[in-house]
Amino acid sequence: MGYKSGFVALVGRPNVGKSTLLNALLGRKVAIATPKPQTTRNRIVGILHRPDAQIVLVDTPGMHRAEHKLGQRMNKTARLSAKDADLIWHLVDINRAPNQEDRWVANFCRESQIPTWLIMNKADLVEHVKERWDPYRALMDYQNQFVISAQQETGLEALVEQTLAFMPEGAPYYPPDMVTDQSEDFYVGEVVREQVLELTREEIPYSVAVVVDERVARRPDLTYIRATIYVEREGQKGILIGEGGKMLRDIGRRSRTELESYYSHQVFLDLWVKSRERWRDQDAWLRRLGYEDPER
Repeated sequence: MGYKSGFVALVGRPNVGKSTLLNALLGRKVAIATPKPQTTRNRIVGILHRPDAQIVLVDTPGMHRAEHKLGQRMNKTARLSAKDADLIWHLVDINRAPNQEDRWVANFCRESQIPTWLIMNKADLVEHVKERWDPYRALMDYQNQFVISAQQETGLEALVEQTLAFMPEGAPYYPPDMVTDQSEDFYVGEVVREQVLELTREEIPYSVAVVVDERVARRPDLTYIRATIYVEREGQKGILIGEGGKMLRDIGRRSRTELESYYSHQVFLDLWVKSRERWRDQDAWLRRLGYEDPER
């Protein structure tokens, strides 16, 4: 049998563990993952290599009821990212009953006519999985089903092995040393946004975007990074900076630790906070902040 390769789209409602699964399968962090819904806003590709095969995993934003243009673009990105896949993994949170968003995703999978597998995640949080899975299995006619815990990395071997068996024969899409297609600046910005998500509450996480303005190697062992955190209101700016600058220092400290692990050397991280009223509903600012319309 020859070399096998293909695309797998990870779809689901927000906060079902798509990015955690992607990172677990790759054995390294390529996508930020937090307990906050809508953490993933962009299409993120991770490449899983085997001696005789390559699986291109496409992590997508959670499909949800969009209340602004950013949300609409996230939903559109998820749908278009799955459109050309060889296989769809519909991830669900087996710890919770299906909701309307799960049904939307199932309807999308059904209408796409792409082979779809049900991936029941977060099994580590449930004592009796079999008592929970029937409502999910009833959402549509899935070709296969798996119970996993991406967090605990259980059930992943069988999922990968059967996916490899399903993949069509074909040449690799990416070189053997490539793990993701995301740019360095994108990853740096996501690391900073991850810490904002982790440290702030209420509406702040969803109103934040991060842009890397400058990234330069000052020395072989030192990278300088200047980045701007955008929020939607002046009041949010004050919260993000914190009393005496404490919140911003905490965000910077935690981000720097993550980035120094990524670069394997010292990082000087220079963070600024600016406000831009209702940027999530402005096409020009969505483009400027890296959220392009996927249909353009």
